[in-house]
Amino acid sequence: MLVAVPRMSSQIPDTARVTSRRIIGVFDAQSAAPLEGVQVRNMFSGTFALTSSTGTAHLGLLAASGTASIIELRKLGYQPKHLFIGSEDTTSVTEVLERLVELAPIVTTERYRVDRDAGLWAGFEQRCQSGSATCFRAEDLAKRPSVNLADFLVHAPGMTIGACGGGPRDASRNSQCGVIAMHSLIIPPAYCQPTFFIDGHEWNARLGAATDLRPNTPATAPYTPANVKAIEVYPSERARPARFRGNAMCGVVAIWTK
Repeated sequence: MLVAVPRMSSQIPDTARVTSRRIIGVFDAQSAAPLEGVQVRNMFSGTFALTSSTGTAHLGLLAASGTASIIELRKLGYQPKHLFIGSEDTTSVTEVLERLVELAPIVTTERYRVDRDAGLWAGFEQRCQSGSATCFRAEDLAKRPSVNLADFLVHAPGMTIGACGGGPRDASRNSQCGVIAMHSLIIPPAYCQPTFFIDGHEWNARLGAATDLRPNTPATAPYTPANVKAIEVYPSERARPARFRGNAMCGVVAIWTK
């Protein structure tokens, strides 16, 4: 007895046969050139194909989900596009992709202003390059690890050694006798003690001096070249970040610890 065997092609769903015969062509919207490497992805299943050098890809990998598929076209430098493709349609698809708009470079004439700086460690180098601050970096401190910070500070513009003498009537001058000091914006007094900041926070002078104030003496203060990585010195007449305001009539020493 003969038994009829159905042909294998009859086992393939109609939608799959239709889809396998279809192709999609993707082109540049401006030049009409075929786009190679466009990802053609079925948004339901996640399967995808890439267009060839002719800008085409077979849709056989993009089997429809039900009666239709949603296809995404994506290529770097182009705006992505979504397509609704019916499974019963037998025609091939031609699409164009628009290039992403390239914004013109922004040109600004605004200059860096140290008085608007946040006064954080991240802005250290920019403040040093502004010309408002004299900076001592880790490599500078490493050259003289056994001295105290006053031996560095005394070499910063605006910093000096307070003069001695003047008699009992000039107590403000005598209080700075032999120690590092700043020239005050208002005279008298001729000299004043700069405000010290440690890692961005103002040092409480009631705790004593944050650094040694007399050069050429042993390092005994809380902050020395051993635990400091950088210093900024702002003379009284120079602009400085609002965070380093301190005494507006005197200068500022900002210390950054390791």
